[in-house]
Amino acid sequence: MTETTFLSFLAPPFPYFIEGNLTTYKKGQRHPNRYNLGFFDVIIMKEGSLYLGEENKQWKLLPHDVLILEPNKHHFPVEPCTEDTVFYWFHFQTKDKWCVQKEQKPLEPDQPVPTLHYYSDNNTVHLPKHQKLGNPNELFNRLDLLLKSTVKIRSLAFWETQQIFMQVLQCLENDQHNQSSNVKLAEQIEIYIKQNYKEPITNKSLAAQFHVHENYLARCMKVAFNCTPLEYLSNYRIEQARLHLLKTDLPLHLISEEIGFTRLSYFSQCFKNKYGVSPANYRKQYRRDRSGVGSGTGGQVP
Repeated sequence: MTETTFLSFLAPPFPYFIEGNLTTYKKGQRHPNRYNLGFFDVIIMKEGSLYLGEENKQWKLLPHDVLILEPNKHHFPVEPCTEDTVFYWFHFQTKDKWCVQKEQKPLEPDQPVPTLHYYSDNNTVHLPKHQKLGNPNELFNRLDLLLKSTVKIRSLAFWETQQIFMQVLQCLENDQHNQSSNVKLAEQIEIYIKQNYKEPITNKSLAAQFHVHENYLARCMKVAFNCTPLEYLSNYRIEQARLHLLKTDLPLHLISEEIGFTRLSYFSQCFKNKYGVSPANYRKQYRRDRSGVGSGTGGQVP
């Protein structure tokens, strides 16, 4: 990774999310020419190329590039897009100290906070001004969740949006340190499996999703979790099934379908291999209908 400057933020308080979206520019379109936007503008490239400038600096942004444009500076297009271009963007701001620096030095608060037994000292969040993502899929997944949260009822979505935004900032800060880490890729696979376990997942589809060879995926998962991706998937599905057995009255065939198994017999065998009993007997061990009548076929049990 080429040398870059860092935007360093004193936290807490943490930067907060304002707005964002996924945008497509057609060939020939340009980024807006703007002065003094008033908040940070983050560009995360997904496809194509974008030509941007800020004051006396210029960048050609390609897939998986991230650029943070600063408040109160001139942002301008250098030239039009030469192809259809897709990128995420979001705006954020902070109420506390921040600065641009070449080294990741901690910032000191202007007014020290008295030390209490429950108080955590200030930290400094360092976000690269410009970086190439080593593992973009985790960030893309987080950004998709972030954007989905913004179209929910505001009173319900406020906490969810800001929490996911913190995860986005963490991805941007951590990616620079973990681009070659096998464990980091394994964690990406773990997140993908947890988000998509209900869908058909194979070694081939995972290799396509993460753009690496199937054998490399298996090695990374073995290092981090001592199992292959498909073993992790099966274990996670079985854990979800266990929760359904304890918390719902769904019949076994619906639970099997809900967690991604295509055959009830295979689901039952996998469950028994892990817990030593069949799904039906597991439910009987931990669930008792107080009325003395057998379980129903639907409804959520608190």
